[in-house]
Amino acid sequence: MEITIRQADQLPAQIENIAALAQHEGYVFIHRLIEEFRSGKNRFDQTGEQLLLAYDGDKLIACGGLNQQWGDTGIEERIGRVRRFYVHPQYRQHGVGKQLLIELEKGAKKHFSALCLNTDTKSAASFYQKQNYVFVESHPNYNYFKYLV
Repeated sequence: MEITIRQADQLPAQIENIAALAQHEGYVFIHRLIEEFRSGKNRFDQTGEQLLLAYDGDKLIACGGLNQQWGDTGIEERIGRVRRFYVHPQYRQHGVGKQLLIELEKGAKKHFSALCLNTDTKSAASFYQKQNYVFVESHPNYNYFKYLV
């Protein structure tokens, strides 16, 4: 398995396959990614933002985005938000998600001091905890947080 990760400035046609897989699992956030990208609402093109796509050869197998999450902490911390993170079910437990998250974090370090995200599944929570994200019980906008070093 030869995984390559590329930054996206356009959505590939294969994103529809990923969206269908995600929807089959009960997740609508990839369809939301497509709608927001096409409408211009969120193209991951503000300062520090990025949308990464992971491929196995020519096959799209994962995606993950990073948006700004400025100023909602009451302090002037520069916080990024991990969003629309999804790995094809057949590629889970093979390091693809970890590799994708590491690449997002590398890009984030230039612009953000910390990252946050929100998840409501136990498997995703377990994954993020293994990547040193800490559960935050009382924040209204996210439930996992990590300082970038």
